[in-house]
Amino acid sequence: MRARTVNDVTNALVVVLAFSLPLYRAWVSLAATLILILWFFQPDLKARIAGLGRHPLTLAVGLFLALNLVSLVWSEDPGGGFTYWRKYLYLLLIPAVATSLRPAFGRAALIAYIGATVLAVIMMPIVIIGDIHIRHIHPENPATTMSHLDFSMILAVAGLLILVHLATAATMRRGAMILQVLIFGLVIGGLVLNIGRSGQFAFVATLAVLVPYLLRRRSWLYRFGILIAVAAVLIATYVVVPPFHDRVATAAVELRDAVVDGRVDTNQGKRLAGMVVGLEIVEARPLLGTGIGGNMPEFRRLLETTYPQFKDAVGWFPHFHNQYLQVATELGIVGLLSLMGIFAALFTGRYRNPAFRAAAVAVGCAYLFGFFGDPFLHKQLPLVLFALAAGIISSDDEVFADTSSQSTVDSRQLTVDS
Repeated sequence: MRARTVNDVTNALVVVLAFSLPLYRAWVSLAATLILILWFFQPDLKARIAGLGRHPLTLAVGLFLALNLVSLVWSEDPGGGFTYWRKYLYLLLIPAVATSLRPAFGRAALIAYIGATVLAVIMMPIVIIGDIHIRHIHPENPATTMSHLDFSMILAVAGLLILVHLATAATMRRGAMILQVLIFGLVIGGLVLNIGRSGQFAFVATLAVLVPYLLRRRSWLYRFGILIAVAAVLIATYVVVPPFHDRVATAAVELRDAVVDGRVDTNQGKRLAGMVVGLEIVEARPLLGTGIGGNMPEFRRLLETTYPQFKDAVGWFPHFHNQYLQVATELGIVGLLSLMGIFAALFTGRYRNPAFRAAAVAVGCAYLFGFFGDPFLHKQLPLVLFALAAGIISSDDEVFADTSSQSTVDSRQLTVDS
């Protein structure tokens, strides 16, 4: 197969991967693996490798992967740690996509992702209205294609990317704008009805950063007014939509019961109990942690010796329900700094078009806030979504301007106007 044809196939696989994320996990694994393999057979390998050596995000990802791999040396469970490390290899999609993607395919990938997300949302009312009960799928949890936690991040990122496009598009016909506003409303409606609070929190918290960023050239009074309007919409949603109201109210009650009454048998109570034990691990090994895979054996040891009152509630935990605590227990302060380095590089990339800079803020903040609720880098679909989105954004970085398989993005938009 000729090298240029390989690049064509790789670009097509990026679109397939984007479409698969909200709908079909099997294609995610296959498409991601093929993209990483075919990267080596595309044209100008030396030029692409040289570009990656000047790309801060690639270097930050490499450092994070290397640190996790080296930590197996002091891990109590190197086998389990290596299994987690292999999942982190999906982060290599960032440099692979960044140095392979052509603009037309980048826009097609984002359209495919948003279109597939819309299809996944359309399935939700079918479950609710039809009173469907299949395994974990039921009217109270109508996420049909994946766990509700993963789906919440899929929806949050899709909504934020649509918002970025609406705010940064240089020109847009009225029909296209109305269509995208309707799609945005549909995606956010799905997010509100979903029971995954991590994605809901990530979306709302990111708005507090993204909206002022998008309006940074406007007057302070204008920005304040828009923020008030956004807050009013969120409050109205809380009041009008019973599932969203109930989830927020339940979380508040559970937190109060855990802190005041010591109840840890609830969703939020279990998370707080896990945090207490996790912080004990961090305090004992603050610099380099237990090594990847070594934190959960230590966690269960502490449940037996120091925190037996939490054992029934959290003894089953496969990981901490917080990405920061997960990394801090495994890799200590050094690991946290390495993780933050990835996001610092994403935020400070030298992007040529405003939409990509805004998308970096949207995607980066969504995960940084979402990490408080779940370790999304330990879950395949949210991890691949982050890597794919960061790779598409990085394809606009000045570092890759001279790479022959790349060409300057000729639009200030992330999607194609209708």
